[in-house]
Amino acid sequence: MGLRAYLMVTVHDDVEQQGFVQILRELEEMIEVDFVDPVVGSCDIVIMIEAPVTVQEVANKIEKLPWVKTLETLKIVSLFERHSASKKTLLAAMQHEGVRK
Repeated sequence: MGLRAYLMVTVHDDVEQQGFVQILRELEEMIEVDFVDPVVGSCDIVIMIEAPVTVQEVANKIEKLPWVKTLETLKIVSLFERHSASKKTLLAAMQHEGVRK
């Protein structure tokens, strides 16, 4: 099993309904994508990904798509990892992983 994360994506306002449906289909076809759900709230799409090496690499690939306005990455960690480390420690580790790419 690789590294897993949720991506919260906001789409540019000028994307029409048919274009949005096409975006969802394209995302579903990506090998790293487990599922794609359109949502209402602070973002437009929630994507669950599994990356063989780094989550950030997949997130960067999606973030570069022309219709992406914003993208936030929420990395999935084990209960034990989350419980044993503070948020500050986890954030530092995630930032370090992004630098090591």
